Amino acid sequence: MELRSAALATLDLALGRLRQVPEAAVKDKMASLRDKGQLTPLVAAEQDGVLVLIDGFVRHLAATRLGLQTLLVEVVACTPLQCKAQLYLRNRERGLLLIEECRLVRELADVDGQSQVEIGELLERHKSWVCRRLAISKNLSPHLWQDVELGQLGEGSLRKLAALPARNQEELMAVARRDGLKPGEVAALLDLWRQANGAEVWLYLLQHPADAVRRARGVAGDGVDARLGRRGSEVMRGLLVVRQVCVGIERRLQQGLGEVPAEGKTVLLQAYQGARRGSAAALGQCERWLGEQPEVTP
Repeated sequence: MELRSAALATLDLALGRLRQVPEAAVKDKMASLRDKGQLTPLVAAEQDGVLVLIDGFVRHLAATRLGLQTLLVEVVACTPLQCKAQLYLRNRERGLLLIEECRLVRELADVDGQSQVEIGELLERHKSWVCRRLAISKNLSPHLWQDVELGQLGEGSLRKLAALPARNQEELMAVARRDGLKPGEVAALLDLWRQANGAEVWLYLLQHPADAVRRARGVAGDGVDARLGRRGSEVMRGLLVVRQVCVGIERRLQQGLGEVPAEGKTVLLQAYQGARRGSAAALGQCERWLGEQPEVTP
C-alpha cells in the first residue's frame, strides 16, 4: 500500500458520475474534518500519471469546500474496469444506494461490454442481483432520473415505478409533484395504482392522489378501492357479496329444489325471515347514508 499527499485539484473525479453525494453527508464530513482532521485516506488508482479517485468523493467535496489543498491518498494498482469494481466493493459494508448500483451495473454492461455473469463475478454478486438492477436502469423513464437523483423517490418507489410502463411512470410522478406528495406518499400512491382494478380507479388516482393516499393510509393488503378507503371498501365488498348470493339463490330456486320435507321448509323459512330482516336493515341504512350525500349519477 502506497500513501501520498495529493493536491485535491489534481485528482481525476470521473468515476464520481456513478456516485450519489448527499448534501447531508458532505456537511457531516465537513464538521468531522474541522474537528478531527482526516481520519482515513482517499483511495485512487494511478493511470497514465493521473490519480483516478475510487473512494472518498464525500471527503473530497467536503475538503474542497473547507478550502483544503491536499489530502492523504492510498494509491492502488487497478485497471479501469477494476476501479469500477472497487468503487462498489470498498463500500459494500455500508452499501451503495440503489441508484448508484443501477448506474454502475448499467455502465459495466453498456460501456465495458460485460455480461451479467461477468458483472456478477466482478462485483461478487449473483447474476439475479445484476439482472434486477439492469432492469430498473433500463425500464425507468429517462425523464424521471432527475427525481431519483434529487431524493424525491425512495428505493421502494424506484423499484415499483420501474415495473410500470413509462407513460404511467411519468403520469404518476407528474401528479405527485403537482400535489406535493412526500416520498412515503408516493410509495403509497404506487401501491394503490398496482392494486387498482380498472380505468375508473386509475383516473381517480391521477385526479386526486393526495386524497386517495389519505383514505388508504395505514391499510395493509389488497382490496381497498382508493375512492372509498378501508371502511367504504368493506361496505362495497359486502354489497357485492349480497348481490352475488341473491343471484345464486334466484337461479337455484328457478331450477327447483326437488322434494323438501316439511321440516326442511321450516328451516328455510326461518333462514329467509332472518335474511330478510337483516338485509332490509343493512340496505335501509345504506340507503339513508346515500341519501345524506351529494347527488350522484349511478
